[in-house]
Amino acid sequence: MHVFRSMIIDAKIDRVWAAVRAFDGVVNWNPGVVRATLEDGAPTATGTVRALHIADGTVFRETLLAHSDLDCFYTYDIIDSPLPVTGYISTHRFIPITCTQQTLGIWESRFACAPEDEAEMEKVVGDAIYIGGMTGLELFLKETENG
Repeated sequence: MHVFRSMIIDAKIDRVWAAVRAFDGVVNWNPGVVRATLEDGAPTATGTVRALHIADGTVFRETLLAHSDLDCFYTYDIIDSPLPVTGYISTHRFIPITCTQQTLGIWESRFACAPEDEAEMEKVVGDAIYIGGMTGLELFLKETENG
């Protein structure tokens, strides 16, 4: 299945990308993540594995598959998680909106799951994780705007 969410973030692309570009930096802006650690690799190096400790006590392990400072995106997969999905690959990318000095945040994934789990995964992944994360990112940027 394909889950896609997009959101206008009220900040310039350089601030947005600076906040999200490090693979373990998600803990700073995503309210659902309480701890992010790199198991190996570097924050922007492909092949790096991170462990995300979620507020509900669960842990996600993910691999950074692609990263571009030029195009402001990263792609990752899920190695281990409590979600009933397989083959999960996600891209989080950002596009400047030049006329308003804002940023379009796009977060999407493709994965397989049982048909009976599709509606729930659409809500959990799309709304709780993606929209919740990008809303948290925008709040983080507002809170840190002046230093």
